[in-house]
Amino acid sequence: MFFQQAMKPKELLSVLPHVSECFFVVNVQLPDRTYQLAVYKYQESYFRIQDMRVFHQVYAIVNQTQGDEEQLLPFIEQALEDNLYRTLAEWLIQVDLSVLSVLPTVQALDLVYYEFIEN
Repeated sequence: MFFQQAMKPKELLSVLPHVSECFFVVNVQLPDRTYQLAVYKYQESYFRIQDMRVFHQVYAIVNQTQGDEEQLLPFIEQALEDNLYRTLAEWLIQVDLSVLSVLPTVQALDLVYYEFIEN
């Protein structure tokens, strides 16, 4: 099962150290481009997912505050199997979120956070 909620980057910074498995997507319109980031966290590892299928699925279920993890995890797993990811150090995630939380020129920032729990 997953629980989804919209968050601010600063809120996510305080949540990440306390969860073992989660996924979040950031979509922000910067003055000169759109910045998209999809990160899957498992235990202490962070994976930047670079698969548009994952983004499409997230936007298809964005209005669901909870649901079956099978609506999302198979897309993440497929991206990992297809090597459409990069591993990231935790400090890089912290830097990105910290910068996004203080950018004065951000006009539209969407951050969707999914936490996976076992029934």
